[in-house]
Amino acid sequence: MRSLRSAVPASTVLTVVAGGVAWTATEYGLHRFAMHTLRGRGLASREHLTHHADVTYFSPASKKALSAVATTIAVLPVATMVAGRRRAVEFTAGMIGTYLGYEVAHRRIHTHAPRSAYGRWARRSHLHHHFGAPMRNHGVTTNVWDRLFGSYDDPGVVTVPRRMAPVWLLDEHGAVRADFADDYVVRGSADRSGVQVEADRTDAFANAAPAV
Repeated sequence: MRSLRSAVPASTVLTVVAGGVAWTATEYGLHRFAMHTLRGRGLASREHLTHHADVTYFSPASKKALSAVATTIAVLPVATMVAGRRRAVEFTAGMIGTYLGYEVAHRRIHTHAPRSAYGRWARRSHLHHHFGAPMRNHGVTTNVWDRLFGSYDDPGVVTVPRRMAPVWLLDEHGAVRADFADDYVVRGSADRSGVQVEADRTDAFANAAPAV
């Protein structure tokens, strides 16, 4: 029985990988322009900035599925015209597969502690985007496109508003866990009163970092 490696042509692997790379560029473009630059105009922007206002909010799975379907509808016909049906299916599969991986990775940034150097970098970069520079670090899975287009910002030590701190960041006393103390500081109150919620929403829809 042939191994999977020998059974799958190298050209197929390369096409799928190309689709994955294309998703990282799409991720960057959508995040920067369709979600932030529009400041709440359109469903994608409203959903994303609501997530900035309340980092425990994530778009429901139905909307994620709709996004995957819309991406497929947009990409597959164009790819078919350029490369033919077979390559188009492979390319689109790589793109959508990477998109689904991105969705998992993004959610885990907010809900689970890092388990690798890459995970540690992804959390620092993305939480800096949330709490320090909302118009920087739009790439969640890679910083290649931010560096290429001049929107990368070195996170340094990330200051996190206590009311928005991920559950994995704090110990039982409400302090930053010792293993993350070199990467983060937490400031402010844990209060999430109605006034604060509204202020966070105003800041998010203005692409401003939340007050600490």
